[in-house]
Amino acid sequence: MTTVILNPAAGRGLAGRRRRIIEAELRKHNLEYELFTTHARGGATELAIQAINRGNTRIIAVGGDGTINEVVNGILQAGKRVPVTLGIVPLGTGSDFIKSFPSFKQNDIVGAVQRIVANQTRSIDVGRIRVRAGRLTLTRYFINGLGMGLDAAVAVESLKIPLLRGFAVYLIASLRALATYRPGPMTVRFDGRQISRQLFFASVGNGRCQGGGFWITPDAQLDDGLLDLCMVDTMPISRALRKIPLLMRGVHTNEPEVMMTRARRIEVTCSTPIPVATDGEVIATAAQRVDVEVLPAAVNLLV
Repeated sequence: MTTVILNPAAGRGLAGRRRRIIEAELRKHNLEYELFTTHARGGATELAIQAINRGNTRIIAVGGDGTINEVVNGILQAGKRVPVTLGIVPLGTGSDFIKSFPSFKQNDIVGAVQRIVANQTRSIDVGRIRVRAGRLTLTRYFINGLGMGLDAAVAVESLKIPLLRGFAVYLIASLRALATYRPGPMTVRFDGRQISRQLFFASVGNGRCQGGGFWITPDAQLDDGLLDLCMVDTMPISRALRKIPLLMRGVHTNEPEVMMTRARRIEVTCSTPIPVATDGEVIATAAQRVDVEVLPAAVNLLV
């Protein structure tokens, strides 16, 4: 049995409006499925856990990066030894994760169902993050990327822009975050190395694209057992604005303010608490310590 988990709010309501089309396409291929819709944050995680506990081993996430993230968290939290396959129908606002796959197209329901029917899988890595914010410690998983600092502040600002969709949301949110975010010193440790400096952000990429169209880690590979790390020094806003087009094209990696590396484990501590976002979803607004590690080949993805 295939379990389809649909977030009707994804893509500013696009996923909900496309439900009938999705179901018609599934029935056309005689796929046996059950479909559930989410109604609150974290709902896709709970639905995935419940499906796996019922013995279902193929979960389809219908929505954007946030929906995929919740389903991945459900798959890994369920902790079953039986392999679970993840499928994606990309109907989100940013849908950054699918940009690491040339064959995946935004809002392409027909192509997504064809991948489900073909049942070809690829094992990909997942990141695990442990965040300490005050007395609270939480553990989450991410499949695409993790933002700490300014890029997470962009995710915070994007929540305040309800009327727009797609890249415009993230571009406006980026400009707002640049104007208001005040970076502090960070200490970043990665695979035995350490740097301490004032950073705009430290971004971890399993996939290549984050933030609604910014190719922050353009050389990242989803199955290399490593996480790509991009650290950007603070700079005047006027100079930062000139860097935005470089990030949009993924040609920033040799800029003097940018440091790129790869690691299996990353630890970030900061005296000034920072916002943190996983797969575009804000999970903390005042984190003091973040520990990250890669889980190689943790998810089987329908490709």
